[in-house]
Amino acid sequence: MLRLLIYRLTMYRRMIALLVLSATLLAFLMVSVYVPVVSSTIIVGAANIDAMVTSLPPLVIPQLPQYSTLLGANGAVLARFSSENRVPVPLSSVAPIVVKSLISSEDRTFFANNGVDPRGIARAVVANLEGRPTQGASTLTEQYVKNILELQQGPGVQLDTIQRKVNEIVYARQLTRQLTKDQILEGYLNTVYFGSQAYGIEAAARRYYSVHASQLNLPQAAMLVALVQSPTAYDPMSHPALARLIRNQVLHVTYVNHQISRAAELAAIASPLDLKPSVPSTGCQASRVPYFCDWVSSELLTLPALGATRALRLATLQHGGLTIRTTLVPLNQASAQRAAVSIVGVTNRVGDAIVVETPGTGAITAMAQNRVYGLDTTKNQTTLNYANSPSPVGSTFKAFTLSTALTQGVPLSTILPAGATYHSTTMDNPPGGFFTNAEPSDGFDLTIAQATDGSVNTAFVQLEQMVGVLPIATIARAMGLDSLPLSGPNAVTAKEGSLTLGARGFTAIQMAGAYATLAAHGLHCIPNAVASVTLSSGQEVTVAPRCSQVLAPAVADTVTSLLAGVVTSGTGTAAQIPGHTLAGKTGTTGNFGSAWFDGYTATTAMAVWMGDPRGITYPLYNVAGVAAVYGGTLPAGMFKTAMTPILVGQANVPIAPPTEIYLAKSTEVVPDVADLTMSNARALLNSLGLSVTAPVSGTAGLTSPAAGTPVKPGATVIVLPYTGPSS
Repeated sequence: MLRLLIYRLTMYRRMIALLVLSATLLAFLMVSVYVPVVSSTIIVGAANIDAMVTSLPPLVIPQLPQYSTLLGANGAVLARFSSENRVPVPLSSVAPIVVKSLISSEDRTFFANNGVDPRGIARAVVANLEGRPTQGASTLTEQYVKNILELQQGPGVQLDTIQRKVNEIVYARQLTRQLTKDQILEGYLNTVYFGSQAYGIEAAARRYYSVHASQLNLPQAAMLVALVQSPTAYDPMSHPALARLIRNQVLHVTYVNHQISRAAELAAIASPLDLKPSVPSTGCQASRVPYFCDWVSSELLTLPALGATRALRLATLQHGGLTIRTTLVPLNQASAQRAAVSIVGVTNRVGDAIVVETPGTGAITAMAQNRVYGLDTTKNQTTLNYANSPSPVGSTFKAFTLSTALTQGVPLSTILPAGATYHSTTMDNPPGGFFTNAEPSDGFDLTIAQATDGSVNTAFVQLEQMVGVLPIATIARAMGLDSLPLSGPNAVTAKEGSLTLGARGFTAIQMAGAYATLAAHGLHCIPNAVASVTLSSGQEVTVAPRCSQVLAPAVADTVTSLLAGVVTSGTGTAAQIPGHTLAGKTGTTGNFGSAWFDGYTATTAMAVWMGDPRGITYPLYNVAGVAAVYGGTLPAGMFKTAMTPILVGQANVPIAPPTEIYLAKSTEVVPDVADLTMSNARALLNSLGLSVTAPVSGTAGLTSPAAGTPVKPGATVIVLPYTGPSS
């Protein structure tokens, strides 16, 4: 009995509160609209509401969230970004039957009322008192006001209170004085939610029927109008029977309101729902170039022109109506994508990535990989952008050692003792205590050019020791490997002998940018993909390349001449393209965990990576018929496949021979020969044109003059024996 009594009291309280709310709203309308003199009780209630009204700020109609559109260099649409599936359209682009059905179902007095319908509120009061569902008390104008307030403040913040309803009434009356009826209809149809993430009539027409709003027929229009009442409950894709019932009710009231004929009503009622749903084509997953799109998205979030903070820039991208013109070139992208999947297919355990960049601008013109963008790993899908995922680069890093050596004035006539193995006493050695070569037969006493052609590890470690690890790291950062730390945790140290062999990981985007620096005669441009952004206001923001000269042109061009030999007669011959002179470098990690080919012409630079996405502990064995993948095998072949169509119609630009000043010098710098054998130290010093006084055997230590001292050709260098602790 007590529970029953509490229940009844609760119901009575709710009924009384509802009665007070409904009666107070009617009183407000009567006082402010119809009745100049009424009882003092009603006047007091209305006066209280008037106090609420005076505190209302003006209603500002916000700009609707709009798609931002991503374009290729040729203007083709690549993707659209939006936080909401919404496509604003003018009322003229909406089928007239939509308006007829909407007014018949939601607001029969729309064209006659002043934004408020007292009779509708009275019907709601009666229905509430009788315990029936609330009848349509809100006009279309009031519903539009509610949509505006939700856009401004977020959904759900407007509670069902007297204040909320009064706000809607007051603002609705304001709108009828500010806007025409057609403007109100247009605003409403573009803001109302139709379910299934479709905001506005155009998005709803595409979502449920794959047509434009202007193409909607009678039964389709009635179905969408029915969704206004309850987008979730009447969702035709989830609840088709109920949805059809409510649709037919809308058809009937449209007939009763004399907007369609009886025959048209009956024919439409008999028709099936006939849905043709389409997935909203927004975001990178719907793009034809999803991985490029993904990278551009992250780049856009760094542009100050889009907002002061990352959150503001994201909001601008998602609903600011931007038009973003990118640097993507369709020919380059198609060629790179074809190469990415033709040699190693999409179902292979091995992944690959290709990045194409224009030297001198940093413009990324293609980004491809052999995976389908998505979350279904059982179908080899991934959202991981391999082009932006670091992996050990192997011997492609040797280009930075060459650049450093030439910058320091080391002549190309320098003889590197090399050998099958090399143990350093000044740098950290790999496990086992010796640096080794990919080919044990690699010879001794190699020139820098010969060591480059054959990618001889032991020679390059000795060259690294000669010029210093830290200077190499500094130049590598300047050329584009900006993730290489010179301080802090994991920083490069002066003893990191494995640096020149590419033990550290970098991305294909970084490597393409670094090799493009060589192609651009030492001018490094930060890789970029955004050419311009047009704001919704029409203002165009041009994104200029960010470039700086990081190498002397003579140094860059001489390195290019050395890397040309890699392609003509070295480890990269598989990349040769008849009629074009190329430069490039192969790279393979010691355990075959990854393989690279980075190459370029005067107009195009390209980085190609191959590896198992699970990590370098899964070696590249037995891939596409190749027992063990080197950079000069499949990656070089992919480079050729991708680059050949890009170069069609382009004139060949010959690569100049080494710059003369790097062939010989009027002065020489004493190299650091510490830890070399005496015979190798003598050979190195003699190759520089220096006389040597040194013991016949043993390990070399300090020199006099000291290492790094400039001397004239023919000067005598005294080599002292190593006297440190035994190794």
